[in-house]
Amino acid sequence: MVCSRVLVGLFLLSVLSSAVEISDPLMSSEIDVHERPIDKALRNLPQIISFLNKNYLVGDQFAVAINVPAEKCSTRVKPDQSFLPDDPALKVKRAMNRPARVYRGRRIIAAKQKMINETSSYHPEYLLLIQSNPPNTTSHDPLLKSLLNKDKHGCVVFYTYNSPCVKSCSTIEGADSILPALDMLRDHKGPKAFVFRKVWKHYVGSSQKTEHDGGWHCFSSGSGAFVMVTYQDYFPQHKANIRAVNAKVPLYRCDGAHCDHCVHSNNEVDVTCMGNF
Repeated sequence: MVCSRVLVGLFLLSVLSSAVEISDPLMSSEIDVHERPIDKALRNLPQIISFLNKNYLVGDQFAVAINVPAEKCSTRVKPDQSFLPDDPALKVKRAMNRPARVYRGRRIIAAKQKMINETSSYHPEYLLLIQSNPPNTTSHDPLLKSLLNKDKHGCVVFYTYNSPCVKSCSTIEGADSILPALDMLRDHKGPKAFVFRKVWKHYVGSSQKTEHDGGWHCFSSGSGAFVMVTYQDYFPQHKANIRAVNAKVPLYRCDGAHCDHCVHSNNEVDVTCMGNF
């Protein structure tokens, strides 16, 4: 219906209203950086995520971490393969498609989902942060620790296409929680960021609702149509988990050419990190 289309359009405009276009000629004309989220040490984060998506993405169950010289993240330079000269994309993708599903590189580590059986799997974040060869242990675990040690003041970006699952991965009580492992990033001396692109569609561990149910509302006045948007806060555990990750390492959502810091200075969770709008 027309009202729904108007609603979605205006909502997106409201979300992006704080975006400013970067005029630096070294940056793509399509790259926008929100005024709120990007620390100066990470001003090149949108370009870095776009580069990783374009060159290393192998499906939506995918994660990668890089440790590069700090200036690579603070300087607005469009990354190319010289950004990771020892880890060409084809080599990384081939490794992720082998049975181990992981790649151990000089400046990059990467993983894709590793199936256990028809109904369960090791998520990419687990393979990089906790154990790279489950159910066996290896001398390389955890892979992120080895990567961090290669440059203790480098810029580290941990990027997972899907946000960590709420039921287990990002809940401290979860059987496969990654939160303790994020202490490695918390203690890293250089710039750092934990980034996701899409909210995992199966992130919900329960169907618990708050007493304040929101939703989409349309109303009209005179000849014009007005739209009011309220956010449907069904999953308080998701918000708690976002805050828990951000307490360890700055958490961003980068979608296309934009990055948003998921937790504001007043500890409020940004709505853009809660759903796929």
